[in-house]
Amino acid sequence: MMIALLLAGAMLAAAPANAFTLSAGGAQAYGTYDQMMSIPERPVPPIAVSGTLAVNRPGQCAVVQIAYNGPADGIEWRTLNSQCRPGRTGFRTQSQYLWGGAKPPLRLCVGPNQRVAEQGRNCDVHTPRR
Repeated sequence: MMIALLLAGAMLAAAPANAFTLSAGGAQAYGTYDQMMSIPERPVPPIAVSGTLAVNRPGQCAVVQIAYNGPADGIEWRTLNSQCRPGRTGFRTQSQYLWGGAKPPLRLCVGPNQRVAEQGRNCDVHTPRR
């Protein structure tokens, strides 16, 4: 028991500050946020997110979504990738900051199909530190 606690603590300590882990239902998503550098001649969005989406239960769909600025200062969610059978798939995107300079949150949502999962009823949300 003590060895398991030490190993878990060591794994948490080894995780980079820009890492995220999400879990909802029988699905997990994990990866990193990175700050991108840009030059005036070739601008790029300042945030890059990459990771893996894993579904462990049959008959379940999972989606990874990122927030973006919507109408009337609200936020909307854009689906990066989905998985509707047991297995893993990768995702990668670049994004702008949200209004006020915040990094965009990520969420992992699950449901019986992709449409229901995208509605965001059963989710785990990661809000990155500034």
